[in-house]
Amino acid sequence: MRLHENRHINFFLTLLYILVIALAGYVFFKYIFRLLIPLLIAYLLSQLIIRPVNWLSSHTIIPRQAWSALCTLLCVTAVGSLLVFVIYQIVYEGVQLFNSLPAVLAALPDKLEHVRQFIDRLLAYLPDFMASAPLFDLETWLSSLSLPQIDVGAVWSSLTHAVSSIPGILITVVFVFVSTYFLTSDRLTINAFIHRQLSAGAIVALGRTKSFLSESLLKWLRAQAMIISITFFELLAGFFLMRQPYALVLALLIAIVDALPILGVGTVLIPWAVICLFSGETGMAISLCVLYGVILVVRNVVEPRIVGGQLGLHPFVALLCIYFGYRIAGFAGMFVLPVLVLVLIKLHEWEYIKIWK
Repeated sequence: MRLHENRHINFFLTLLYILVIALAGYVFFKYIFRLLIPLLIAYLLSQLIIRPVNWLSSHTIIPRQAWSALCTLLCVTAVGSLLVFVIYQIVYEGVQLFNSLPAVLAALPDKLEHVRQFIDRLLAYLPDFMASAPLFDLETWLSSLSLPQIDVGAVWSSLTHAVSSIPGILITVVFVFVSTYFLTSDRLTINAFIHRQLSAGAIVALGRTKSFLSESLLKWLRAQAMIISITFFELLAGFFLMRQPYALVLALLIAIVDALPILGVGTVLIPWAVICLFSGETGMAISLCVLYGVILVVRNVVEPRIVGGQLGLHPFVALLCIYFGYRIAGFAGMFVLPVLVLVLIKLHEWEYIKIWK
């Protein structure tokens, strides 16, 4: 009887433990994580410049604080300039794309007429009872197409909100800059303070986790970033050669789709090529297929050498983490939640915590 009761008690304790962890994770992502994003960015920037600062401060008579300030300024300026250029280009091409929508809709009847002719040629090879089946009424559908009406009030409200958020953005940028400086110049002092607050076992667990993140996870993330970058530049070069307008926006969006699990470049390029083929743009369809083939060949050659192996996170678990991370914390949660789950799995494997059997 006691054994039976102990099993029930253990089950409810385990369930309560899981619920507490889930609730803590929800509260963290929903209310705390967004506040920590600037500090996380500052830490990542400090990781980029910590080695140059260490080398320069040890090989010159200039103090570490001066090198930290200079390297921080250069790093923040370079990253900020790149972001400003990319955002400007995306906004510019996005506006151009929106302005071209009337012309696109005006040319749509001719495109669909090519599709109708293609279907008619296919129906010529079908039996009479199938060929006589009613087709979709393209004229009725085309007559219902129209550009969405622009809500001037909503646009003005968005512009007002964007202008009012500028002071907050400036404060965040200053916070990131100053935090990057202190995390670089006072790294040893900060590490010593953190170590004094932890027990010996916690320090060992933290050290193993840091080693795992730096040696395995960061290498994998760096490899994925390299693969996504290669795909992006392949798409960008291909679109430029095809003289495709809005090349940067399209390449960026398709590269983001390629980064998502299950999906890939073919999710966009193959349907696009099929639509071009049906609408009579055979050259464009062939170009898209060639571009997809080049990306596929390069991916198969480069990916095994860059990645070298996976992290041990099941694809379904990764998909769940990405979905719930996005639902809880937005775009950043798609990347952070899988990392946290992977850390929990490693801590469980190292027997620092016990979550499941």
